[in-house]
Amino acid sequence: MALPVRYDLSGPSLKRERGRYSTLNDFLAFLSFDQPVFEDDFWGDLFKGGAAPGIYQSTASGAAAATAAIDTGTVNGQIKLDAGTDNNGRTDLSLGRHFRGDYNAVIAVRLRADVITTLKVEVGFTDVLSGTDAGAVNVKATPTFTADDFVGWVLDTADNAYWEGLGVAATVAGTTVEAAISPTAATFETLVVALRDGNAKFLRFDADGGLTYESDWSASMITATVLLTPWVFVQNRNASGHIVNVDFIKVWQRRTSA
Repeated sequence: MALPVRYDLSGPSLKRERGRYSTLNDFLAFLSFDQPVFEDDFWGDLFKGGAAPGIYQSTASGAAAATAAIDTGTVNGQIKLDAGTDNNGRTDLSLGRHFRGDYNAVIAVRLRADVITTLKVEVGFTDVLSGTDAGAVNVKATPTFTADDFVGWVLDTADNAYWEGLGVAATVAGTTVEAAISPTAATFETLVVALRDGNAKFLRFDADGGLTYESDWSASMITATVLLTPWVFVQNRNASGHIVNVDFIKVWQRRTSA
């Protein structure tokens, strides 16, 4: 089993645990050889790697839908995902299938939606790159999945107005984490999904970085040994436009599973 990784990197967490030796070690791990980290604040007028979408994969479908684009002139840098104006119009962002549950992968994404009605958003890890699945989740309420392996926060107003934690391991759905968190339109929040083998934990932070929700570890939410990519997906639930702005994405895990 891989060594544990820290999944709450918020400033307030330092205050909550001030003076604990383990806290210092957890943060110092990010400077070691043994914990790979990918981080992007989307600074500048180009993506990492050059012209859009740079090192990422991004796919759009539907009238006026657009692949990921730099949102210029924003504080701390942002990108926007525009699902266009068609019913079921969509856009997404993925990176590469480099992450696994048995390496204790963690993803954190700070984002906001312009409106939170007639909208579907997925944030987490999935088993295929952009352009393969039209969303990892097929139906949130049931749930059923397009992906064979996916774990993440999902908002789908076709079901309800809440972020909830969903997972599927080799086509077998895990138990939904009913967090009952309703996002606020045009307001940033940070969503975290932490993996430990096939288990998952879900955290949510408000616009100021304060922890508002932390789930227990949920079993059988992902296949531990399947390669996964970070994943952000936006889809219209009617013929209205939706834009989601992403402020940062950060992903990390252990170098080995031992």
